Amino acid sequence: MLAGLILAAVITTSIIGAIKNNQSNTDNRANAGLINTLKLTGSIESVDDIARTLQVLNVQFSDESRSGEAVNYGTWIVTPPNTFDFLTARPGTKISFTVNSDSFDVLKKEVVAAQMSINK
Repeated sequence: MLAGLILAAVITTSIIGAIKNNQSNTDNRANAGLINTLKLTGSIESVDDIARTLQVLNVQFSDESRSGEAVNYGTWIVTPPNTFDFLTARPGTKISFTVNSDSFDVLKKEVVAAQMSINK
């Protein structure tokens, strides 16, 4: 019985060691550029020049970021990237924006955009 437990421990330890070695040999440069991004669309309801945010109506995932029918997630506060020109942001303007999935604050309905463009 004791010999069986020792044998199981040795086998488990060697499996864990093999997995760790395999993971450490992975080229991290390949993963460095991968960011889980999502593309959303909506319409600007209002612009807050002081806070540098947009209130965006009818926020939904774009076709390439969802499967199935579009779902309206309501109104969100979106912080555009620093390169965004607030002079182009007018109420009623349709926009597309890309966000990192970790920038969502679902409770506050706020998100930070990595990229943003005006839909024409």
